[in-house]
Amino acid sequence: MVAAEWQWLRQRADETDRPSHRALIEAAYDEPRLRQLYPYMSHSVLNFSTTTGYPFSPSPVSLGALGSHSNFRVWGRSGVLGETATAAEAVALAVSHFPADLGPAVAGRYEA
Repeated sequence: MVAAEWQWLRQRADETDRPSHRALIEAAYDEPRLRQLYPYMSHSVLNFSTTTGYPFSPSPVSLGALGSHSNFRVWGRSGVLGETATAAEAVALAVSHFPADLGPAVAGRYEA
């Protein structure tokens, strides 16, 4: 399910006219620690879940492209972690805030 969702997100990004959005999804996909999580979009922000079913687990980080500019914002659970000039920098910042024990997504919904 995780691989299929990544494939769908990447295909949808290819169909948009937002290069920064497409760059963010591709940069996230290129990072193995993000690629093992279930990706989902909410309000044009890329989130990640450790479960494949809704409701999803709380996203450890969220990534967004800021308008038509080539700037990106990274959020953690406690708020904004920073803004970067490139999608790759946003992904690196996000991964640097990952919990050490964050593993691959598992099938099923999040149970709090």
